[in-house]
Amino acid sequence: MPGWQIAIIALVFGLGITALVMAILLRSARKVEKEWLEMNPGESIILYANGANCAAFPGEKYTLRGSGLLVLTSTDLHFHLWAPKKSLKISLGAIERVDVIKKFAGRRGRVPMLHILFRLPTGESLETAFSVVGAQNWVDAIRSC
Repeated sequence: MPGWQIAIIALVFGLGITALVMAILLRSARKVEKEWLEMNPGESIILYANGANCAAFPGEKYTLRGSGLLVLTSTDLHFHLWAPKKSLKISLGAIERVDVIKKFAGRRGRVPMLHILFRLPTGESLETAFSVVGAQNWVDAIRSC
């Protein structure tokens, strides 16, 4: 079999695998969105991004990293991973600082990152960052709530 035929077969196989992975991710994204809407009926959504990426927490005490649904309501900032089922809910009153950064916990986001410093109910301060399109819009919306 000529090399060009092998290359075409490999390309088609690679595209097929990529399409399958994308279909699985889109299905997960829609499922998380549907579940959030069912769990929060009538919630007033200010901003919404299904595909935000949580850059993690510095340190090992909390593990939440990956792509998911980021929702800003009038009272809370919600993040739900596509997989595994993990979530984070930050009360807007617990947010100490919010800004836009380019790098967090050694990771550079694909777009500017929404950086959040917040207090846990125990009084401990934590921070995280989300790669999300329009990060400055998120900062402005959180500050105005």
